[in-house]
Amino acid sequence: MVPISNIIEGWNLYIKGKTPEFAIKRKDICKKCPFAKMGTYEKWMPEKELKEIKGLMCSKCECPLSTKLRSENEKCPLNNW
Repeated sequence: MVPISNIIEGWNLYIKGKTPEFAIKRKDICKKCPFAKMGTYEKWMPEKELKEIKGLMCSKCECPLSTKLRSENEKCPLNNW
């Protein structure tokens, strides 16, 4: 189970339009992942910084990538980052 603090941190940075350097590196990994799938509501989420992952969610943990990547303490369920 994902700690609520990780979820809040990811959403907070997403809403503020802030993208830490580590999120850019994670994006490069996730955009190539076969488990990155188009989500239902995620496709309507604006994404200004990480355009390559706009609308994608992780089908392993079902988190929107736009927010998951921005949370420093989040982990990839496949241990890719």
